[in-house]
Amino acid sequence: MPSVWTRTAPNKWLQLLFILAQLAAALPIGYWAARRSGFETLNRSLDSYFSQSGALAFLLLIILYKLGDAFAGVLTTPFLIKGMGFSQAEVGIANKIIGIWLTIFGALAAVALMLRISLYRALLVFGGLQLVSNFGFYVLAVSGKGAWGSFTLPPFDLGFVALDQASQIDVMLMSAIAFENIAGGMGTAAFVALLMSLCNRQFTATHYAMLSAFAAVGRIYVSPLSGVLSESIGWPAFFMFSVSMAVPGLIAVWWLRAAIGRLNSAAL
Repeated sequence: MPSVWTRTAPNKWLQLLFILAQLAAALPIGYWAARRSGFETLNRSLDSYFSQSGALAFLLLIILYKLGDAFAGVLTTPFLIKGMGFSQAEVGIANKIIGIWLTIFGALAAVALMLRISLYRALLVFGGLQLVSNFGFYVLAVSGKGAWGSFTLPPFDLGFVALDQASQIDVMLMSAIAFENIAGGMGTAAFVALLMSLCNRQFTATHYAMLSAFAAVGRIYVSPLSGVLSESIGWPAFFMFSVSMAVPGLIAVWWLRAAIGRLNSAAL
């Protein structure tokens, strides 16, 4: 009798390849349409960006930098609810109520630190923290629910965030989400600073929109791939894979360190 993998996995991988092929075809078509649109501002903006030294290399960095974070983040909620058996209320409190504010805290902490360190160092250090934060979900997947116990979160109302009734929160769940959100906020702050540094002042809005779109390319490809991959190799291996996908972005930062240093100097 054929295994579940034999009967279902090839079909899912074929569907995935079809989706990725469609996305790959859409990118050059979109670029061609932009060039043919006749909008002078758009064409001049594209020419302005791609005339810069290292323009393509920076696009590669933009795609890769948040890739590991995207792999872990895109399936966090399904993993916690379906894979680990946490309740929707517990995940919502940890991820949406507390986690969002921890992301903001991470971003503000990163901005404060970036007043003292270079853009290159910020990208490298905060990107490294993003990589390490994915280990939290790996540990959670391996150890299981309740491995570190739980605590009771009492009701609170801080004005900007509130909890109506006391709730039990898993310690490992909260630790993994807290670290991931703080590291993600710090990485995002450095990443936005990089995007702004690459924008020509004459075409700031167009350049930022274009670079943000390229930053989303990785997440677009990650979404269909993550679901199939997690089912095929299991949650622990999936999160270890997400850690490995953060490495190319750090290598790209190191490779472009001189160019990033010039961007930093130009901004001062």
